[in-house]
Amino acid sequence: MGLLHAAGGGSIRAIPLFGIFRARRRALALPARGLFLVNVKVGRGCSNKLSSGLAGAYVSAYVTAADQDAATRLAITKLTAKGFEFLGTQGPVSRIELDDWAQHIAQSWPEFVDELPKRAELAAAMSKDMVFFGPFVGYERSA
Repeated sequence: MGLLHAAGGGSIRAIPLFGIFRARRRALALPARGLFLVNVKVGRGCSNKLSSGLAGAYVSAYVTAADQDAATRLAITKLTAKGFEFLGTQGPVSRIELDDWAQHIAQSWPEFVDELPKRAELAAAMSKDMVFFGPFVGYERSA
């Protein structure tokens, strides 16, 4: 360790700071995959899945994906592949924790509990991209 000369002629010992002023590198944590709810408004498009009097529908898309943006892209891709015209998302994209899934379905779609995936199915599918839909709620053409 080196010595420094003090203003009064003496010397003082330099103390190493052990890197306290070095920029610390923090590993950026990759966001965990999750289950996302993307509420979407679709137009009829070339789909024949809606009654003739309906102009389009609102639908809740449930997506397992890396993040919210990926979930939105997957929902749009799946809906347009089914022939619907994507008109926009409705509200924010939200993350649903697997432990909250049963409660979410019981509150949102109690009449469809048996038709939607169970928690165990979702947990098994979490490692891959998956899209499934709640009921399509149609709307009529405006006059």
